[in-house]
Parts: sequence; structure tokens; C-alpha cells
Amino acid sequence: MKLKIGEIAKRSGTPASTIRYYVQEGLLPKPQKANEKMAYYDEACIDRLQIIQELKEKRYFPLYLIKNILRRMDEGLSLPEAETVENAVFGAADRIGCGLIDRPAFLAATGLTEKELKHAEILGILIPFTNGLDKTLYNEDDVRVGRDGLKKIAAIGMDLKELSFWVEFGKKIVDREMALRRKIVADKSTRENILITAELTRIGDFYREYILRRLFQKRVEQNIQRSLVKKIKSAAKV
Repeated sequence: MKLKIGEIAKRSGTPASTIRYYVQEGLLPKPQKANEKMAYYDEACIDRLQIIQELKEKRYFPLYLIKNILRRMDEGLSLPEAETVENAVFGAADRIGCGLIDRPAFLAATGLTEKELKHAEILGILIPFTNGLDKTLYNEDDVRVGRDGLKKIAAIGMDLKELSFWVEFGKKIVDREMALRRKIVADKSTRENILITAELTRIGDFYREYILRRLFQKRVEQNIQRSLVKKIKSAAKV
């Protein structure tokens, strides 16, 4: 059934201006125009608007992630299946009930100055959780990086540019991971593609942390061993 925007707004509890905005941003299908002043929306938009509000107000998803979920639902997935990927890739499940914070709140929570934050974002060593269709928002990981990383690094006088290698090599790692994913999901169905992507994301999250931590630990152990050997040799000569 085709409905006027006023009826869609009334039945969904969503202002007409918001409905038009969602259409503009691709979250809702474009209405069928009867003339320049009259357009009709599919009744299914009501259910879609309820999903958008659920994800936005109770799950704290930004609009660009909601758009991803709706796109997957259009491809035949259920809402829980579509959310699976967002939870795996973007850690959405960890944010339920926590919400996101805007730039002023982020600065207050971390103690960073506007200048320090801009510098870190330009270098790519702090990447806001989202700066898509909505305003820039930060999550708990961003706050920890700002408060426990960047602020302390600045306090000891280290130039943030010295950390740019993390971004440089991080991009190479992500490129290789994406290439591997494309190879694995080749010729898979959309549903299989999504489920495999979610699983690969969880595996990647684990291995990135594990490998880097182990490599660092082993390098420290080697340095300690070399130092001990030097001390032993030095003592033997005395």
C-alpha cells in the first residue's frame, strides 16, 4: 500500500523532516511521485523506520552502520544476521548501553586539547569511531587511546609523528587481510560471505594482538639475554 508522508510519520512516530533526510541518505527508498507536490511511500517504510530507530536509540549505531544493516536485510538477511557483521567488525555489542560521545565530551574525557586531537587525527594515530553521515563520534576505545596513550605520550615529550609507523604498517596488514578475505569468500553466497567475514574479523582481532605482543616479548627477552651475556663476558675478563 502507498501512503502519504504524513501517514507514514504518524504511524511510525518519525517526523516528516527526518523521513525525508533518511530518503536523502539512502536509508529509505525514494517515494513514488504523483506530481511535484505529492509523493507516496511504500507502507514497508514504517517497519524500516522502526528498525532504524531501534538501532539508533537502543543500539547506538551511527547512521552509516544502520545503512549497512538495512542493505544486508534487503539482500535477504534477518536483522540478527545483519547485526552479526556489525558486532564483529565494529564491536557494536560492546557499546550497547554505553553510547558514543561527541568531540567536546571526548576532549573533556581525555584531557587532550583541540590542537592535540587534530594533530593525532591528521597523523591517523587516532581514528574517530564514526564521522560518516552523523557528526564525529568517539567510543570507549578512542577515549582510552586519547587518555592513556596520546596524553601520556605528549606528557613525556614524545613527538606523535614517531608513532606514524603504526598507521603505515597497519594499513599494509589490513590490505593483506582484505585480500585474504576476498580469496576465501570468492564464489560464496551473500549469506556465507557475511558469516565468513564476521568469523575472519574475530580471528584477525585475536591474532593482531597476539602476534604483536609475542614479537615484542621475544625481542625484549633477546635483549635481556644479550645484556646478560655481555655482563658475564665482561666479568670473566676481570
